[in-house]
Amino acid sequence: MSSRFAILLLILILAPSGIAQRNSPVAASSPQTSGIVPQGTDPLAKARAELETAEKAHPGNSVEVCDALENLIGLEIDAHLVDDSTLAEVTRELATAKAGPGERSKQYVAALGEMSEVLVALDRPAEGRPYAERALTLAGEVIPDTTDYGDMADTLGFVCQALGDLQCALRAERIGLATARKLNAKDPFELVGSMSNMADTLRQLGDWDGAISTLEEALAFAYKNAPDDPHMAVIENNLGSTYSQHGELEKAIPHLLKSLDLTRKQYGENSALLFDLKRNLASLYGRRGEFALSWKYFEETLGGRRSAGFDAAHSHSNYAISLAQGGKLTSAIEHGLMGARLGRENFVLSARTLPERQALAFNRVRARGLDVALSVVAKHPELVSAEVFQEVVRSRALVADEMARRQKNLNRTSDPEVARLLKELDGARSALLTLEQAGTGRTGPGEAGAAVTSRAATPEAIVAATEAMEQAEAAVAQQSATFRDEERVTAVALDDVRRNIPREAVLISYVRFSRSKIEVVDPKGDKTASYVAFVFHPETGGLKLFDLGEAHGIDAFVEAARKTVETETHAGGLGGKRNERAYREAAGALRAKIWDPLQGEFGAAKLLLVVPDGELNLIPFAAFPDGAGYLLDHGPVVATLSSERDLIPESHVGHKSGLLAVGNPTFGVAQRQGGMALGAATRGGLLSCDEFTRVQFPALPASAGEVRDIAAQWRAANASGKAEELLGDEATRDSFMREAVRGQVLHVATHAFVLSQSCGDGNPLLHSGLVFAGANGQRENAMLTAQQIASMDLNGVDWAVLSACNTGGGELHDGEGVLGLQRAFRIAGARSVILTLWPVDDDMSRRYMHALYGQRFGRDATTADAVWAASRSLLAQRRALGLSTHPWYWAGFVSSGAWE
Repeated sequence: MSSRFAILLLILILAPSGIAQRNSPVAASSPQTSGIVPQGTDPLAKARAELETAEKAHPGNSVEVCDALENLIGLEIDAHLVDDSTLAEVTRELATAKAGPGERSKQYVAALGEMSEVLVALDRPAEGRPYAERALTLAGEVIPDTTDYGDMADTLGFVCQALGDLQCALRAERIGLATARKLNAKDPFELVGSMSNMADTLRQLGDWDGAISTLEEALAFAYKNAPDDPHMAVIENNLGSTYSQHGELEKAIPHLLKSLDLTRKQYGENSALLFDLKRNLASLYGRRGEFALSWKYFEETLGGRRSAGFDAAHSHSNYAISLAQGGKLTSAIEHGLMGARLGRENFVLSARTLPERQALAFNRVRARGLDVALSVVAKHPELVSAEVFQEVVRSRALVADEMARRQKNLNRTSDPEVARLLKELDGARSALLTLEQAGTGRTGPGEAGAAVTSRAATPEAIVAATEAMEQAEAAVAQQSATFRDEERVTAVALDDVRRNIPREAVLISYVRFSRSKIEVVDPKGDKTASYVAFVFHPETGGLKLFDLGEAHGIDAFVEAARKTVETETHAGGLGGKRNERAYREAAGALRAKIWDPLQGEFGAAKLLLVVPDGELNLIPFAAFPDGAGYLLDHGPVVATLSSERDLIPESHVGHKSGLLAVGNPTFGVAQRQGGMALGAATRGGLLSCDEFTRVQFPALPASAGEVRDIAAQWRAANASGKAEELLGDEATRDSFMREAVRGQVLHVATHAFVLSQSCGDGNPLLHSGLVFAGANGQRENAMLTAQQIASMDLNGVDWAVLSACNTGGGELHDGEGVLGLQRAFRIAGARSVILTLWPVDDDMSRRYMHALYGQRFGRDATTADAVWAASRSLLAQRRALGLSTHPWYWAGFVSSGAWE
């Protein structure tokens, strides 16, 4: 088998939140094509002729035909000439290798790797990843300690980079680089390519010094050992692009120009690769303030490339930033929105087969043209338009929507293969969670207090278990995609949202975005996390934008307010006035930044529909100070949506009846020595990984009364639909999962957990959940993770009420909200989730829930009104008794989802 290796082509593109992006990688060609091709020679024509010769001399499924196909396809990838005909060629290569040399051959390994490269080049990286993973696994079995094995590691590395999965890329590239160094291959570019790929990952991880020094070493090694290799152009480009992104423009220019010259000599003036390199120069000249030259190169790039796909999305986004900094604001908005639309559409199609964690990573690296448009209208609000706000609406919560569509699709099918895959996935998830709960190789208490040492739960074992779980999840996603309707996902129009906003209501949408500098030359291309707010009037279609400023200060006020909640939680009733003053000071400063500027737009609105973003997901708007009281006392009702699309009624919503209420599970006697007890008065909270392995869950006696009270209210208000109570020993995880799929209202009064982001594999939906009976003993049978909840069929559930601590907690993703329990219940199909933003008191939760269900069942109140009125009732009770009115006691419960 001819040797092949992948070298990433680094493209200067807009970097969201400090994370740079890149376009499809470039794979190196076979050794027989190395060296600058003499003038007048067409290497592709020569490769096709060699294929014909191999077919005649060695007909059928021969090694020679496989190698000739590999050579031809490699050249097409190098030249950026991949199209549907290339896909047909690599499909043939894969079939020929399978039928001839066989699935344990070097040729089959190469074909798998080449298929993944072609799919990445065709804007289908999600489909390419399984081929790359299979290629590396198989290479490790049949051709270990070879350059071909290192090549497959590099291939997986650049596929993972294309998907934004940098930890996967880093692991694979370390294998490729270690293999290249160990073998000291004859072809110097085996090492050069691995070094270049590693440098790009280091750059995206923020290690600029490591990236630049690695590329400088790679380039010096290449000029010393293979100065005429055709991939010199790629290495020159990558070093120049890295210099440019780091703001070292003068160092960047000679390398980029050298790359351009080498590419012209090898591929000609009209090559696709040349257009990608010109895009780098276009961005660089924009950063230098040479806008006429920048725009000239961008126009050439857009004129010579495809009008759709990830490349075009990044081109439009990069062009938009250059236009904005050069003062062409209207054009900047147009190209920014074009880049956003192309990136969004291609992402939605690609995400269909990705596990959720991978989809979230991929979402972070799609083109951010919308951020450019927002940067312009934030500075010039007179330029805001319905088109900008519509793209905000369409771009929010894309991964959550994909997961919800996938789950509904799976719930509708009775395919036995789907059932088998789901069982396999559930087993893989359980295995990973068990491994993470075992610790990381430290000695500690085991069952019945016996000291044990965990040898399995090493970081490597957790990575392997994560990969197994995600491969199972990808198989489920792929199966779902095969019987999903094949139409493109319909984008919601702003008019759809407008028609479903009730009268006397106003929509307020907060957006956290990466702000670019506008109308100034910006050599470093710095981005600043910022907030804007849109206020939308449905009756008139009026739209107004407010620039709220940098996120740093706003987020600090949120954190300061929440810090006082933590203090009050553990104060034991002491210092209540002091803690409330501290809360009011922080929350008042926050209100002045994000709420007061908007108030002139509220008019006589009776309902404010708020879509938060970023840290604003973690603060109750009802608890903004208002005079001597709070917004809850005087303001219109505020309802929180997870996205603007919550306003649009769902189609094919199933009908369910009845109430399922779970409370006071029998957690059992502590069975672990050295255990750590949670505060008995509260219902769980944020835990470190180590704390989670040791925590003991105390009883929640008030929650039993809470469940009985709610069930009684249901029976009094509903002639049909039974009220099912699960208490004590009966409040098991399996009972909840069995009964929950039949209920219209789900109420869970128990402990919840949210683990720190440093735990295990970093999968946020595995690191939050609910706790059921037996948790102090056989924990693996008593924990229900958010990921497991998301896989349930809760379509037709009107309310999921999570009466536990921090059920609104989790990992924050801009545009996606909080990745935790609330998201999981929504993905599973629940229309509205009532959750907590911080630890809640057991007795106060019971009081709150009595008022909440009294409004819902007794007065047929909407979700928004019921939540608002219950908080007001609790606040009034505390005032009447002369008790502390710190928002910890009454404002922690909020709703998310449908407001009705």
